[in-house]
Amino acid sequence: MSAENNKIVRAITGVTFVMVFSKLLAMLRSILQAQEFGAGVDVDAFIQASNYTVALFTTVAYALCVAAIPRISGMLMQSRDAAKRTADRLISNTMLLSVLVMIVLIVLGLAGIPEMLLGIDQESVFKFCFVALSATLPVVVLTYLLLAMFQSLGHFALQGTLGLLYNLVLSAALVLLAGKMSIRLFALLTAVCWLLQLSMIFPAMRKEGYYPRLRLNLRDREYWDFLRTGVITAFNSALFLLCYLVNTLFAASAPAGTVSAFFYADKLYEPLTSTLAYSVSIVLFPKFSQQYQKVSQEEYQQSVVYMMKNTLLLVLPVSMLFSAFGTPVIRVLFEGGSFTMQDSLLCGGIFSIYAMGMAGFFMLDILNKAYYAMGKTMVPLCVSGGILAFCVLFNTWCVTRFPEKPMLLALGTSLGFLLGGIVLYIRFARGGQGVKMPVKQLLWGTVLSVLLGVAAFWSYHFFLGNTASKLTMVVVCLCIGVVGMLLYLLLMGTMVPTREILEKLRNRKER
Repeated sequence: MSAENNKIVRAITGVTFVMVFSKLLAMLRSILQAQEFGAGVDVDAFIQASNYTVALFTTVAYALCVAAIPRISGMLMQSRDAAKRTADRLISNTMLLSVLVMIVLIVLGLAGIPEMLLGIDQESVFKFCFVALSATLPVVVLTYLLLAMFQSLGHFALQGTLGLLYNLVLSAALVLLAGKMSIRLFALLTAVCWLLQLSMIFPAMRKEGYYPRLRLNLRDREYWDFLRTGVITAFNSALFLLCYLVNTLFAASAPAGTVSAFFYADKLYEPLTSTLAYSVSIVLFPKFSQQYQKVSQEEYQQSVVYMMKNTLLLVLPVSMLFSAFGTPVIRVLFEGGSFTMQDSLLCGGIFSIYAMGMAGFFMLDILNKAYYAMGKTMVPLCVSGGILAFCVLFNTWCVTRFPEKPMLLALGTSLGFLLGGIVLYIRFARGGQGVKMPVKQLLWGTVLSVLLGVAAFWSYHFFLGNTASKLTMVVVCLCIGVVGMLLYLLLMGTMVPTREILEKLRNRKER
């Protein structure tokens, strides 16, 4: 392995470690939130307000960060001063627009327009939460545009650290004010604590000596090109969120607590999928841009196809195991306090269905960035549009045919992501002559992963039931999971990358 590859692996490992720790804190906050508030009408109203403000803001701001990185990285090849001036223009113009949008949202929120459009039951709770959370928009935008600058300078782990203080303070507040925390106070604390995420950028600012300056110029044609790219990137980046919002919109007509069940399933699914996917893409995205300029298009596409194959061979069995153990995972993490066993069963079923589409999430996230590095956005945009349309149509069909089974709404999201990921993978590989698709390895890995998931599900229900203790569930699921993964690796031993891993272990043992 070359020195450059070693450096990339070390960077990915470091980013993954930081993000895992950050996601664990986020999961702890979600667990405490579930046990404090449970699932009900007021909680549904808060979650709907959070979905249509902070969740959307974060996704759009992250997309702007992704769109900004190639521009800032390109300027860095000229000089740091050129990169700083570019970042200044992007930040100044976008901050002005974000303040204007924030004012519009607050006015609409005070007028009661959003809850009327969404059909929210608890209008007063929703209105307060929507207005409070709308005020976070400029802070979110500034945080992620600064992140783009420092990721371009090599601060890859910075994104994983953003939520450390944020989740720690909110978790502490939920513990200290247990039984006394109102949903309105929690919404207000959530908004204020976004300043803590911004503060995590300050050490990098001091180290690099970069402090944004006002360079407002809305007539800059390059800025509007960036914004157009950012909008397309936002749609692609927000795809799972949009599908999740479709799920919750259709679930709003289901019994109270269904929207909350989707929320908590998402709060477990998102950290699992994004931790590794974002850890890889954060490091590789700037490398994609540089590699595409150095080698031929065929060589670039072949390297991405090979990397994607290795990733999928590891993600597929993990996704099937989480799908098999969806309910026990939810029970162990969330059940307790106001979160009942009935909530666990509904939430666990939703999480299991989401987990089936984990491989699609990985394919779309990494391949989208591979396309962005090539300066191509239309193919990912068309695929994302198709996935969203499929999700809407599937949810409409589900509500009509199976109104008593709201968890099936999640199936449209998982199937859409899997189908979309496969289409985008094939399209990317066939976009260049001479690029070989590892069809045999992927088919074999898929078959083994499905068999692993079925065997794990059957084994769990054979040895245990839904009434087992949490400790018993943890022990049994871990044993089944470890044995299953070992069998998978042995059966995949003739395939890359497991063959390489086994050979390295064998050579080390002989030495």
